[in-house]
Amino acid sequence: MRYTIETLTFDLAGDICLAAEGGSLVIAELPRSHADALGPLLELRHVRPEVVVDQNWLTTTSYATLLMNMTLSQACWYEPTLGRQGFISIAKLRNDALAWPDFMIRAKRAAQNAGFSDDYAGKLAAAIGEFYSNVIEHSQNLNSGYIVFCAKNRMFEFVVADAGIGVLNSLRSNPRFANLGDSGRALELALSEGVTRHTDPDRGNGFRPLFVGLANISRFIRFRSDDHSRELIRADDGTITALTRQVSKLSGFFCSVLCEAVGSTYP
Repeated sequence: MRYTIETLTFDLAGDICLAAEGGSLVIAELPRSHADALGPLLELRHVRPEVVVDQNWLTTTSYATLLMNMTLSQACWYEPTLGRQGFISIAKLRNDALAWPDFMIRAKRAAQNAGFSDDYAGKLAAAIGEFYSNVIEHSQNLNSGYIVFCAKNRMFEFVVADAGIGVLNSLRSNPRFANLGDSGRALELALSEGVTRHTDPDRGNGFRPLFVGLANISRFIRFRSDDHSRELIRADDGTITALTRQVSKLSGFFCSVLCEAVGSTYP
């Protein structure tokens, strides 16, 4: 366990989760840290909520109100002044026909106000919609799902997650992948062309089209399911580095996407 990191990164969050999983975590001994990004904070909350809620070691100033409303089990919440942050539960989306178009409008507006062009803001909103559709189709625990976004200077970050059956068990429902035994390989396959849980070749394309749609603006995409992560990191020259790692156990599916505005100027 490392005690010198002051920014909550995915690596630090992973170390904390592994320590908790192994029974060696002492929350009082965690280094004082600050949550600068949405993804690591919500992933830690998803895996080990007790480490995040009402704990003094972690400063969450930028996300304090968001976390409070999520913890209070609100169905949805949007930052009332600038609209830079928001979240909604899948249960709310299923029960309110107007909730989804409202969420999409708010997310797109937040991206535009952060410096994204109308075209790219629309693509971001569409990508969130595709992730939402995948949760609906594969989770088998829909009411556990949620979507969160945060926009700031030329950056837009969103998280889509649930506590469902996970990617491995979803793919196993297809006889072609019935003997698949590794969640890391399952994540890699889910990001491959045409791989899906469905036996009908004309139904479902996995997560690959989502990644392609975000290729020009996504800076970092992290998929988590079961005990593996899959990261896709885009360099300034457009090259993409992919990395699969074994990590702590996570129930269901968690995806964090960080995008950077291009071809526009932040006001």
